[in-house]
Amino acid sequence: MTRTARVEPISEDRGDAIIVSGWRVVDVTDMDAPKEVSRHDREPEAIEAARRFEAQSTSEPSSDADDTQDYDASRADSGKPEV
Repeated sequence: MTRTARVEPISEDRGDAIIVSGWRVVDVTDMDAPKEVSRHDREPEAIEAARRFEAQSTSEPSSDADDTQDYDASRADSGKPEV
């Protein structure tokens, strides 16, 4: 089964400010039971970890091919395989 991951900030609300202390990768393959996969200091690291997590499942039997989902639309090369 193809896995789906989400990257989200780890934040703390301090009244007048929201502090982002890191980023986490969450397995949302089963939306009713999301599971944290990993934590990272920087968003690009979390995005790469999410890509690797999803790619691992594409070689499993009955999995769909990896669709190279675009996680960061601000990057021109996002979602494109490295050559």
